[in-house]
Amino acid sequence: MSSTEEGRTFVEVINEKYSPENFPCRRGLGMGVVVVPTACPQGSPMKDRLNLPSVLVLNGCGISKAGDQSEIAAFCAHVMELDLSHNKLQDWHEIGKIVSNIPNLDFLNLSSNPLGGMTLEPQCAEAFSRVRRLVLNNTQVCWDTLWLEMHVEMPFF
Repeated sequence: MSSTEEGRTFVEVINEKYSPENFPCRRGLGMGVVVVPTACPQGSPMKDRLNLPSVLVLNGCGISKAGDQSEIAAFCAHVMELDLSHNKLQDWHEIGKIVSNIPNLDFLNLSSNPLGGMTLEPQCAEAFSRVRRLVLNNTQVCWDTLWLEMHVEMPFF
């Protein structure tokens, strides 16, 4: 199975979509800014990356896994809305890794990801406690999974 069939990581997609090389002249509100963390050593992958916008749309990118959680935390600190619809996410644990590293996440769209039949463990469900709006259209997630495992109050669309 090729890596395309297996899917890509959330971090790979962010690095590709928001690479400074893709925005050589675009700066300002909503575009992100290049950040050079002073605590990062020379040659660190954390240098010269973009600070992502507060609304992050990564739909249809073939994402199946989270990737490096420290990179998610470093670059998604200001993300408030995340659209991961039409990807290959089928593991709540991987989604939990993404969500738990985005402290200001309020809205999450997981529509059209193959989540049916997947169990959401209580320790993983904790990551979703800050999310107030969750969209699960066409995921085949049963209400029992949400009601019994998540134990959080949020409106569903």
